[in-house]
Amino acid sequence: MISKNARIFLIYYDYLDSNTGSNTHILELFYNLTKYVDVTLFAPKSQKRLELKNIKYIPHINKTLFIGISYELSLFFYLLYYCLKNKPNVIYLRQNSFSFLPVFICKFFKIPCIIEINGFIRDEALMKASSISVTRSIYYVLSVASEKFNYNHCDKIVSVTQNLKKQIINVYKIPENKVVVINNGANTDLFRPLVKQESLDRLNLDSSYFYVCFVGNLAPWQGVEYLIKASPLILTESPQTHFLVVGDGVMKEEWLQLAENLGVLNKFIFTGSVPYKMVPTYINAADICVVPKKPLNSGYSPLKLYEYMACGRPIVATNTSGFEILAEVNAGILINPENSEEFANSVLLLLDNPEVKNSMGENGRKYVAENHSWDGVARKVLGVCNETKIHKI
Repeated sequence: MISKNARIFLIYYDYLDSNTGSNTHILELFYNLTKYVDVTLFAPKSQKRLELKNIKYIPHINKTLFIGISYELSLFFYLLYYCLKNKPNVIYLRQNSFSFLPVFICKFFKIPCIIEINGFIRDEALMKASSISVTRSIYYVLSVASEKFNYNHCDKIVSVTQNLKKQIINVYKIPENKVVVINNGANTDLFRPLVKQESLDRLNLDSSYFYVCFVGNLAPWQGVEYLIKASPLILTESPQTHFLVVGDGVMKEEWLQLAENLGVLNKFIFTGSVPYKMVPTYINAADICVVPKKPLNSGYSPLKLYEYMACGRPIVATNTSGFEILAEVNAGILINPENSEEFANSVLLLLDNPEVKNSMGENGRKYVAENHSWDGVARKVLGVCNETKIHKI
C-alpha cells in the first residue's frame, strides 16, 4: 500500500476561484487525499487565491490565446523543479484540452502517471461555440492530439463514467485493463438534509410557494432552456410554483430572455454565483431538483446529481447514461427534457404526491451516503495509485 509518507502531485488546468463542478471535484479530491498522503496541487495563478497549504499557483500570460500554452510551459518548469526537489510517488493529471508536458516529466523521471478524464473532447467541442474558426479548429486538433498522446503514454486512466471508458477504449485503442471507472462524489457532511423552513427563511423565500431548483454552471449542455419551456405547463396546474436557477455562466442572459419571452420571468429567480457553502441551503429550500442535461455519448457522472441526492431531494433528470441510478434506487424520475409535457408532468407528479417525493429523497440520501462520499472516491483513487506504483516497480 502507498504509505502515509507517500507524495502525490495533482495537476489541474482551471482557475480555482470560481464555483464550478470541476473545481468542486478537484478540491474535494485534494482535501480527502490529504487525509492519507502528502498532496501538492498545481493550478493556474488567479486573482483570488485559496489560502490552503500545498497549492502551487503557476504564473502564465493572461491573454486568451496564450493562457493555455503559457500555463503548460510554466507548469513544465515548475514540475521539473519540484520533481528534482522532492520527487513524487505518483503524478495525477486531470486531462485538459491542451496538456502534453506533464506526461513527458513522468517519463523522464520514471514517475507513475495517472490521468483522470471527465468528458470526451469531441462531445464537449460540439457543445461549445456554434461558430467554427481557424483558431478553434487548430485548438480542436491539438486537443484530440493531447488526448491521444496522454492516454497512450500514461500508466492508468480514471474515467468518471462507464460509457466514457468505452469511448476512450474504442476511439484510442486503449487496453481495457488500463481504464478504471471511479464516479464522482458528494460532500455528505456539507450536503445533507436540512429543515426546509429554516432554509427558506435564510434565503428570504416565501414558504407558501413550491420551489423547483437547478444548480450549476449556466452552460449550453445544462439544458435549462428545457425547464423554462416546460414552466408554463407546470404553472397552469400549479401557479404557486417558483423556479430557482442557482449559478452563473454564458447562457444566463439568453435564458433570462427566453423566460421573459414566455411570460414566466416573474416566476424565475436567477441567483447568480453563490458561495459553495450556501448551495445546500438552496437545495434544501426546494421541493424538487432538476438535471435536464443534453445527452452525451460519453454519459455523465455529475456532481450536482449526487449533491441533490445527498440533501434528500427527489430529482427529475434526463434519461441518459449515468443517470439511470435514479430509477434503480427510486430516487427520481427520468425524462426526455425536450418533451415539455413529459417534463412538466413529472414535476407535477412529485408536487402532487408528497409521500412519493419524500420517499425518493430518502432513497437518494441513503444511496449517496453509502456509495458516493468524496472520502470513498479518494480511497478508490489511492487504490489505483497503489496498483500503478506496484506495476511500475
